[in-house]
Amino acid sequence: MKKNKLFAPFLMLFAGAVVSLMMYFFHYSTGEMLPILLIVLVVFYMAGSFIQMKVNAFVRQIDEEQAAREAEEAKKAEEEALENVEAAQETENSEVSGEN
Repeated sequence: MKKNKLFAPFLMLFAGAVVSLMMYFFHYSTGEMLPILLIVLVVFYMAGSFIQMKVNAFVRQIDEEQAAREAEEAKKAEEEALENVEAAQETENSEVSGEN
């Protein structure tokens, strides 16, 4: 989960680097670059936060489904073990009755 927290800042910084390089190569002045860069950073941070939120919700949903499946499997295994113990006791009781 710690890696998911870095998605929005990474996306923001990557977009900022790409835009900065493009503006440098197209000879934008510093006065033109800074407002554009600020807007790009804010927009991509918000987009990254939204994507990060959706991915976290999706991962949480998968984890809950997996936990429910594991609990169901554990319940089935417990029921099977209980049935096996009861069957062993019945067999033991029938053997003891047969010896008398």
